[in-house]
This record gives sequence, C-alpha cells and structure tokens, in this order.
Amino acid sequence: MSFKAINISERMLASLTRQGFKNPSDIQLKSIPKALKGETLMVQSATGSGKTLCFLVPIIDNIDLKNQSLQAIIVAPTRELAQQIYNFAIPFVNEFPNLKIRLLKSGEERENSLKGLRIAPHIIIGTPGRLSDILFKEHSLALNNVKTIVLDEADMLLKEGYFDDIDTFALEVKDAQYLVYSATLEENLAVRLSKYVGPNIPIVNEEVLTSSNVFHHLIDTKHIDQNEAVEKFIKATNPYLLLIFASKKETANNVYAYLRSKKYKTRLLTGDLNARERKSVMRSLMNDDIQILVCSDMAARGLDIPNVTEVLNVDLPNNLEFYYHRAGRTGRFDKIGHCYTLYNNETTKKPLMLIDQGVKFDYLVFKDDQLVSGKPIKKEHPTSKKMDDDLAKEIRKINNIAKAKNKKVKPGYKKKTAMAIDKAKRKHKREIIRKDIRRQRVERYKKEGQKYE
Repeated sequence: MSFKAINISERMLASLTRQGFKNPSDIQLKSIPKALKGETLMVQSATGSGKTLCFLVPIIDNIDLKNQSLQAIIVAPTRELAQQIYNFAIPFVNEFPNLKIRLLKSGEERENSLKGLRIAPHIIIGTPGRLSDILFKEHSLALNNVKTIVLDEADMLLKEGYFDDIDTFALEVKDAQYLVYSATLEENLAVRLSKYVGPNIPIVNEEVLTSSNVFHHLIDTKHIDQNEAVEKFIKATNPYLLLIFASKKETANNVYAYLRSKKYKTRLLTGDLNARERKSVMRSLMNDDIQILVCSDMAARGLDIPNVTEVLNVDLPNNLEFYYHRAGRTGRFDKIGHCYTLYNNETTKKPLMLIDQGVKFDYLVFKDDQLVSGKPIKKEHPTSKKMDDDLAKEIRKINNIAKAKNKKVKPGYKKKTAMAIDKAKRKHKREIIRKDIRRQRVERYKKEGQKYE
C-alpha cells in the first residue's frame, strides 16, 4: 500500500515521493491516519520502523502556515536524537516553504537558543531541559496555539527523570494532542502520562521488539581475551559499518583504545564526551569516515545511523530491554542487519534469558579467524552452580575474617581483603577453565573412538 492510501495532502505526498518514501511501514499505516485526525496516541513499535515519520507527517500537514505561532513541540531525550529529528524535518520545507522549524538542544550556548525567537517558529524540536528553560523560565514563546506535543523515546524520558522539565511547559498547554513513542510500554509510563491526557490512552501497538530483518548470533569466545575476540570478529566479518556496544564506559574506552592501537578507523561515543566531541563523532558517521563506532548504551536509543551492517555486543546490558535497542541500530528500513553477542561459559545467564524471551540465535565460534557453526548454550550444569556457590562461601569467609581483624584496626586490611577476594576469583576462573578443557578433551576422545567403531 502506498502513501496515497493515507489521507494526506498533495503537498505532503509530493514531499514524501521526492524524499524517496513510497510505501508506509506497518506502524505508519496504523498511526498516521489517527494522528491526522488529532487523536492522542501512545505508539509502541520496533526501532527502525519509521516512527519519526509517524509524527512529522501529521504535524506538518496540520500546521496552519498563515498563523505564525508555535503549534507543535517535539521532545527528545538526547541532543543527538533531537538533531536527527530536525535533520529529518528540514527537507519538508521544500514543499512547505513558509514552514519554520527550530532546534533547541542542550550543549549549545543559551544565547544562541534565544536568537531568532522574536518570530515564533511553527515547530520546535528540543531536549527537555532546554525547552523548559526557553518555554517556561524565559516565556520566550506563547503556548496558547500549541496543538501537538510529541514525546519521543518516552520510556527513556521517564527513566532519565526528564518529566519534571516537561511538566513545566506541558501543563500550561490545554487540550493538546499528545503523540507518545516508545519501543517499550510500561505501566509507570502510562501513569505519568495520565497527568496530561487522562487514564485511558489509545495504544497503537506493533508487537515486535526488533525488526524481522535483524539476524541474531551468539559467539562462544571460549577463553579468548575480550579485545582479541573483537579483532577476530572484525577480521571474520569485514563490516562496512560496525557498532560495538559495551555496558560500562570503562569497557568501551578499553576496546576503543585497543582498536586505535591496531590502526582501525574507529571513534568512541559515550556520555563522557562534550557537545563538540559528540557532534564530531556524528559528522564522521554521516560522512562515512569511520568503519567502527565503539559506544555505550547512550547510542542504543533512537539514533538513525545509516548503513550499520553489524552490531557487536562485547557484553549484555543489565537491563535486557537495551539488547533490543542495540539490535535495532541495524536492519533498518528493509535492510538486512546482524546482531552478534560475545559470551563464554561464565556469561551464559543473560543469553539464556534472551532465548527464554523468544530471541532466536544461531551459534558461532572462532576458528582460524573465521566464524563457524558452534553448539547451542547448555543450561547451567549442577557442577558449575556448586562451584559458584563455593566461590560465594569463600568470599563471605574472607569478608568475615576482615571484619574481625578490623576491630583491631590493622593497617592496610582493606587492600589485603580485596587482594584475597581477587585471588579467590582467579582461582575459581582457573578451575572453570580446567574443567572446560577436560570436558572438551573427553568429547574429543569420544569422537576419535567413534571413528574406529
């Protein structure tokens, strides 16, 4: 079905055609007609399914261009996502020449944000703190003609505590249409939204967490060093554009430093970067200047980075929702993508949880810098559980001894305790490796024996 089937204006249809958008995605088909009618909606859909058009099309088509006043506010949790939405919206000005769109984001000089607001834009796109500052504290723009408020990546807005900023201006807008977009819908999000729109929010739901164009893979690294495994992966896949995710900034920094030392074309994107550095990284991505982006989960949400062919998780996040967001950076807009995750026999718990959630993985191992088929993950063996219990008992014993000695205030006891615990963990890891090697040896002997039966 083409966009002609949706009740949009000829100008909007011409703009979409010129930009190369011919057929609406499933979620666009479900939500745009409702949004055009002014209905408030909460939309859940997989990343990469075209949610940005879901709100830009109805907002722009419903703007009264003869009325030079603020009519729509689009809120995004990060400056990168706000910039991305703005870049997505600007091409519509070719068919809507009087349309004025303004970007207000954190990280830019406050005075720059205030410039040019003497004449109100029709649409403002921005981050919560900067919008609160400009719209509430400065009262730079009248809100009485605002018809639509968009909350993009709403679950992230909630988790990061941004709703207090949103409250400052949203509660001043009466009877606005709310368009809420989130990859996951949680009960506490609906409760918070009820402050603006009441308790019964219509939901447009696409019940998939990742695109069907994304293939999921688990790589058993055995006991290869993490950085070595990353390099083996790059050699085996030769990615066009690879996103490497790490749950901790320290891990991301370590992987990035290693790849730089090996002369790979790579950049780093974490929350530690300032606004100028983050803008430089995004520019490098858009200009195809790099092959590998190493990042924390700040890049897992909403960012539409073109042509990501592979995603590699060096570890899995504590909140497994972020696995789906990471995987959603590839396989976007009908392209095929691959999401790989490194694991070993000490880190099978989270992959097994994803399997229980319905993620269908295939299993791979490294062989001579190539990826070949491996064996499925086995459920935790009783012996492994016993060993983990033994380690926990050993650590409790060390801590109890340390507490007893602490009463006598012996110098350096904290350092000695940490060293003792580290020693116990290393011993535990060595024993796991020995058992795994013995298991593999036994399996190999069995296979050899079967050849002569």
